Amino acid sequence: MKVKPGYWKSKGKNPFWINIVEDSIYWLGMNQKTIEYGLAVNWCHVGFGKIIDNFIELTWSDIPVGKDCLYGEIKIEIINETHLKVIEDSGNFGKSEWNWIDSTKHFSNVNDI
Repeated sequence: MKVKPGYWKSKGKNPFWINIVEDSIYWLGMNQKTIEYGLAVNWCHVGFGKIIDNFIELTWSDIPVGKDCLYGEIKIEIINETHLKVIEDSGNFGKSEWNWIDSTKHFSNVNDI
C-alpha cells in the first residue's frame, strides 16, 4: 500500500516528516512547539525502515537535539495513504496515529502558538 510523503501530524499534534523511496521510508519526528517547550526540545528522532505489504517496519533513534536518548523499533499499520497507526513498538509511542497534512512544511511554520 502507498503512503504519501510529506508533513504528517500525530494524534498528539507532534510533527513528522516522511519520505518514501521505492519501498524504503525515511522519518523525522519531534515534539510539538508549546508555550512551555520549543520545537524538538524534549525529543527529536530519525528513523529508517521498509514498507512491507500494509505495514511499515521502522528502526528509530533520538538524536542529540532534544533531551531524550531513546531508540527502538516500531511497526505501523498503513490504514490508507494518509493515515497510519502504531500496532507494536519498543519505545514510547503507545498506540499513536498519524495523519498526512501537506506535501511540504518548513520548520518555521510548524506549530505556531
